Amino acid sequence: MSVGFGFSVGDIATAAKLAYDICQNCFTRAQAADVKYLRFRQDISSLAESLEQLQRILDNAARQRSRRPWQTDVEYFGEALRVLPEVTGDFRKTLEDCKRLLNDHSRLQYGRSSVASNFAWWTSTERDVNNLRERVRLHITKVSFIAKPFELQLLLEIRRELQLLRSDVAELRGILTNGLPQPIDTSNDIYLQTVHVQVEVAFRFTAALGSNRPSTFDTSSAWPVKEGFNALVFHFAKSTVEFNSYQRLGQSVPEGPQYLNLLKSVWIMRQLKASPSFQSTGHASLWADYMRELGADIKGQFRRFDKGQLVRPPDDVIFQLPDESYSIWVDEEPPLRSLDLVEQRPLEEKILELSLPHSYGSRQSSLTVFRKSESAFRLVKTTKMTDNPLYHSEEGSNVHMNSTRLVPAYATPGASSTTNNIALCNDRGQHEEWLSLKSPEDVAALQRALTGYRIHHSMSDFSWCVNGSREPGDSGRGMLQLWQLKPLPNMQIPTEAGALDRKELSLITANTLPGDAATVTSGTSSNVRSHSRFSTSTTNSTSNTTVLSGSSITATVFGPRSDGIELVRPEVPALIIFTKCKGKYTLLHIKLEHSVFINPKSCSCRNPKKACTRAILESSTKPFVVQRLCADHEEEQGLFSWDLAMFRYPRRPEFTHVRTVEKMKYLDLKFASVAAKDEFIRELAELENIRNVDLNNYETYLRERKKRAMS
Repeated sequence: MSVGFGFSVGDIATAAKLAYDICQNCFTRAQAADVKYLRFRQDISSLAESLEQLQRILDNAARQRSRRPWQTDVEYFGEALRVLPEVTGDFRKTLEDCKRLLNDHSRLQYGRSSVASNFAWWTSTERDVNNLRERVRLHITKVSFIAKPFELQLLLEIRRELQLLRSDVAELRGILTNGLPQPIDTSNDIYLQTVHVQVEVAFRFTAALGSNRPSTFDTSSAWPVKEGFNALVFHFAKSTVEFNSYQRLGQSVPEGPQYLNLLKSVWIMRQLKASPSFQSTGHASLWADYMRELGADIKGQFRRFDKGQLVRPPDDVIFQLPDESYSIWVDEEPPLRSLDLVEQRPLEEKILELSLPHSYGSRQSSLTVFRKSESAFRLVKTTKMTDNPLYHSEEGSNVHMNSTRLVPAYATPGASSTTNNIALCNDRGQHEEWLSLKSPEDVAALQRALTGYRIHHSMSDFSWCVNGSREPGDSGRGMLQLWQLKPLPNMQIPTEAGALDRKELSLITANTLPGDAATVTSGTSSNVRSHSRFSTSTTNSTSNTTVLSGSSITATVFGPRSDGIELVRPEVPALIIFTKCKGKYTLLHIKLEHSVFINPKSCSCRNPKKACTRAILESSTKPFVVQRLCADHEEEQGLFSWDLAMFRYPRRPEFTHVRTVEKMKYLDLKFASVAAKDEFIRELAELENIRNVDLNNYETYLRERKKRAMS
């Protein structure tokens, strides 16, 4: 049989176990070192201890009497148990909300969270966490105040059953102390009646009653018992009980809001006692005992002022506090809010925000890109109206690049220079979504967000051919881009990260390390950990991750037998050509390995008297690999199978099936002018220098680590 809001006596122990489970299973060691998580965890642990205290009280009462099989919990334990849920609040729902919020951050349960994901999770849910902490602390405070009266009420029920007579709580207290009935102590009431609440303060308290008032409150003379006690406990817990005086340091004056909450507690207590709803519960009820416990603690706080331990703040400080400080009613269980689409979710990184072209009228739109993992993204389009501040429209979509095609419509041969369109569609070329952007720079930014590659240089109006052939399929015109692996950084890097490496903060955990990797082992065993290469920004580091230039990265790896350093080989740059072959949209992909170079002796550049507009790309090793991806159909019918995402990072599984140009010897590039060719050669040389630095650092660091491991 359940009671109150739906939990039975056994559910108190279950709720305590749930709280301990949350503490043990929903927080990682990394989070335990974070003060925000530590306090959240401590609050939940304290609630578990408080619930265990209630359970011990029930168990103690149960041991002192027998129970008939047909008796319900309320019939067995009496009226005190029926009232208990109203007094303590629905702590089970609060704990379930805590668990659900933490489980949204799935890595918390598997020990794979990083500083970055912890920060992202905290910032995106901070409001909910603060609300839950308030609810948890309010439950703790209520249980601490109700524990003693609740135990007395249970013992009173036993005494009534054993002696077959009715007696009030005062008689029970007399029996428990010295065996003789004693009158109820009214000294606290007498003292609190003398506490002065300024007229101005009382007037503002009364005015605040109409704000956020519960549905059960109609007039100032009909205070609801449950909601009134909620307000009383909430504000008293935020009063001077939170202030520790240090008279030697001159710290004896509490903050204005703390003292105001103490006055508010006295004022609320007076209103409750005068309310017919409270008076009808009787002087021997659990509510009456609850009131006496609270009265004793409130008196104790005022006695600190009487003894000179604390000094009252000036009236002017109290009078100048804002209206929200005078609020009375509290929402015991504020709901977990639903995030706006444009808000960052747990484990997401906000990496791009673009202003979109005006559609019509006064509407202004923007596009925000969130990175959920190396291959998963969330795109949100927001529209507002300048002449109507209330108008707000949001559209969101989840994009997984392993099953989404990225169509570079802006690069179609013959496209207008003002065409800045990218299209997304599914892996069958269906359900296309067009994204019209303002400028080529915005196109490059969105393409970088979804592919991981920065466009180092872009150039149109050039022609190409394979091995000097002019046959259809071996030559054409189009656009080229030089790519460098450099994912967009997180736009919301934490400012309080201290000395932690910001590059570490932007890492996204992966199951396997991409590219080539070498491991140097040493030390002892621990858990295995791996990192992806989606690192995006740099600063000074004292963490266990050392970041080299470019895209190489080392990470500490813990294995079952030994620890080590895992070093990922840098991803080399690439040359991408957007063109047509036999009427089909085509992409050519050339990895700019160290063996790939421009040979000036293979063109007219060897003759200084001739103005050469050609650049011949060759490879010192065989074969010279050039990958070619063609659309499924000719012209516009094949547009949505022209998939740039095939060459993104990390690679799709289908990447290995992309065809290569057969019998490739050299790639002949012809530009519109000598200046254009020279510009391309300069940009290519700059990108090659970056590549060489990355590779040299990789080799040097690898040798140093191997040498250190062998010594």
